[in-house]
Amino acid sequence: MDRRRKERAAAHARAVICFLNIANFRGTETMRTISFSIIPLLVILGSVFSHAAQRAQPTNSPDRVIRELYRVHNNGKGGIFEAKGKKYIYKFFDQKLADLIWKDITQTPEGEVGNLDFDPLYNAQDTGITNFQIGKPMVEGDKSTVLVSFRNFGQRTRIKFEMHKGKEGWRIKNVIYSDKSDLIKILSPLQ
Repeated sequence: MDRRRKERAAAHARAVICFLNIANFRGTETMRTISFSIIPLLVILGSVFSHAAQRAQPTNSPDRVIRELYRVHNNGKGGIFEAKGKKYIYKFFDQKLADLIWKDITQTPEGEVGNLDFDPLYNAQDTGITNFQIGKPMVEGDKSTVLVSFRNFGQRTRIKFEMHKGKEGWRIKNVIYSDKSDLIKILSPLQ
């Protein structure tokens, strides 16, 4: 899509330059002045639009996905793990984990507490987060691990996000906690 837009912009610029060259060839002083004003303007606009298009392209790296997840989650105020957060669940988590999260949210009888009786991004019910850090991703092909560390009420906590890259980009496959429990096991029905 961006490529077509760039090609159209370049074609328009060539057409304007061609028109101005024809006008210059006819020798009118006004058109010569206009062409000397417009050509630098077109060059500047072309570079600005090219730079903006490059910046607008999303960089879907594993650590950026985790950073965006925590940003949207906003210390539990973002509603990701509530019914209103369905679009985010399927944006950040792979199909299997997203289905398990969604099932826990929607199929827990009213008045009962589901398996998500804690904040899965902090592995805690109450949070007082400091020293929050997202580590560099360890990427091996289409798999990645991102470590998140922080202090919750002074206690050091580490959470490992296992991710994989599919046709829609990086998604969280599982969340592993310090005590070796993981989100898939917590949300899976007892066998």
